[in-house]
Amino acid sequence: MSCIFFALFVASLTAVASKQPNIVFIITDDQDVKLDSLSVQPKVQKLLTDEGLFFKNAFVTHPVCCPSRSSTLTGKYTHNHQTYENNVNRGCNAQSWRDRNENKTIGAYMSRAGYTTGFFGKYLNNYALKSSGMNASHVPPGWHKWFGLVGNSRFYHYSVSNDGVEEAHGNDYKKDYFTDVVKRQAIAFIGNVTESGKDSPFFMYVSTPAPHRPATPAPQYNHTFDGRQAPRTPSYHYDGTDKHWIISKGTPHMNNQTVEIVDQLFRQRWETLLSVDDLVEELLATLEKKNLMNNTFIFYNSDHGYHLGQFNQQGEKRQPYDEDIRVPLIVRGPGIAKNQTADTIALNIDLLPTFIDLAGGEIPDDVDGRSLKPILMGQTTKNTVSWRSDFLVEYWGEGNPCMGHMASKEQVFLHDCHNNTFVGIRSLKSGDNTLYAEFFANDSAPVAIDNFNFEEYYDLDKDYWQLHNMIHQVDPNTRTTIRDRLKKFATCSGTSCHI
Repeated sequence: MSCIFFALFVASLTAVASKQPNIVFIITDDQDVKLDSLSVQPKVQKLLTDEGLFFKNAFVTHPVCCPSRSSTLTGKYTHNHQTYENNVNRGCNAQSWRDRNENKTIGAYMSRAGYTTGFFGKYLNNYALKSSGMNASHVPPGWHKWFGLVGNSRFYHYSVSNDGVEEAHGNDYKKDYFTDVVKRQAIAFIGNVTESGKDSPFFMYVSTPAPHRPATPAPQYNHTFDGRQAPRTPSYHYDGTDKHWIISKGTPHMNNQTVEIVDQLFRQRWETLLSVDDLVEELLATLEKKNLMNNTFIFYNSDHGYHLGQFNQQGEKRQPYDEDIRVPLIVRGPGIAKNQTADTIALNIDLLPTFIDLAGGEIPDDVDGRSLKPILMGQTTKNTVSWRSDFLVEYWGEGNPCMGHMASKEQVFLHDCHNNTFVGIRSLKSGDNTLYAEFFANDSAPVAIDNFNFEEYYDLDKDYWQLHNMIHQVDPNTRTTIRDRLKKFATCSGTSCHI
C-alpha cells in the first residue's frame, strides 16, 4: 500500500509540475529606469523585485510607443514587423499591421497554446481611430477578453473597445480614471476565469497609461512630489554640440520657464506611477486570494524609457541614448529565486518567445528574440557574453516635416523630423560597454545603411551619461568591424538575429 501511495504522490507532483503556468504581463508607458522612476514604487519593489529577478540590462529595440509595442507583441525587430513610427502611414495599426502581424502576436500564440487570454489597456496608438481604417468593433485575433483603449494614452475622457463594443468614459475619478479601470478589469478577469470551471491557464496583458503624457495623477496623489526637481544629471541642461542635428541645432538651451515645465512633468509622471503601484499590489493580492501565486509568473516592463532635460531635450524619447532605450524588467514566478539580479541583456523582442516557452510551446522560426526562460530558471550563466553581447537599436523618423514642442512663446525644441532616422548597436560585454549609431538623411525603409551622414560613438564605462561623441577617436579597424556587424543586424530575421 505504501508503494502505491508513494506512486500516486509522485504522479500528483508531476501533474502539478507539468501544468501550464498562468502569466501576467504588466507594461507601463514611457517609464524610465536611468532617471530612477522605480524608486517611487515601494509596492513594486517589495512584491516583485524583492521576490523575483531584476534585469539590470533590460532594453527596448526602438524608443517610441507603437514600434516598440509592435516588437513586444511580435518578438520582432522594427525592420521585420514594419511598424516604423506612431503614424498610420508609418505602419502603426495600419491595414498592413493587421495583414502582416496580428495573427502572429502574443494573444494569437498564447490562445493557440491553450490559454484563456485577456487584454486590458493601451494596444497601439491608432487602435480604433478612423485613420486606421477600422473601429472599436475590431478585436485582434487571439484575445478572449478584450478591453482596448481607443487611440493613445489618456487618463480621462477616452473610449475603449469592450469586447468590440465602444464604451465612452468621462472625468469621474471613481468611475473613469484609466489606470484604476484597467486594474478593475484585470481583477475581474481573474475572478471570471477561476470561477468558470475551466482548467485552462490564463495569460493577461495589462497595459497602463502611466506615466505617459498627459501625466494626470489620481486626486489622492496629486501634489505628492511638490518641490521635487527632475534629476540634474550631468547631461541635463547640457549642450550636445557634437551630436546629430536635432540636438546640436534643433534644441535650444533651456530657460527658467522650460526648466519648470520639465520639473512639473517629472513630478506628475512620478505621481501617476503611484496608481500603478496600487495596481500591482491589488493584482497580486487577488492572485494570492485565489491561491494562484504558486503557478503564476508576473512580468513588469515598459515600452521604452524617457528623457527629461537631457541635452536640453524636454520630456520626450526618440533618441538612441540609455535614458530612452533602457527599461525596467522584473519577473516573479515559480522557480525564480528571490531578490536576484541578472546582468544579461534582455530585450522587448524576447518577451513573446519567453511566454511561448513558459507555456510549453514551440517558438516560431521567424521570431527575432530569444526565450529568457533559461535565465529565469537559473539554467544558464548570467554572463552577458554567453547569452547576448549586443543588439540592434533602430528608429525611423516620422516621415513628416519637422515636429516640435512649443515650450514657451519664445522657444520650440524639435523632437523629430523627416530625416531623424538612425540604426545602432548597443554593446554590453567586458571591455565594450558602448553605443554606435548612424544617422541618415532620409527615412527610406529599409534604410540604405551605407548612405549615413552622421555617426556617434560612446564608451559608457568612461562616459556613463553619453556626453562626448568619440567617433573620431575610434580605431578605423574597430569602426569597420562594428559597421559590418551593424549591417548584419539591420537585415537579420528570425534566428539570424541571434548573432
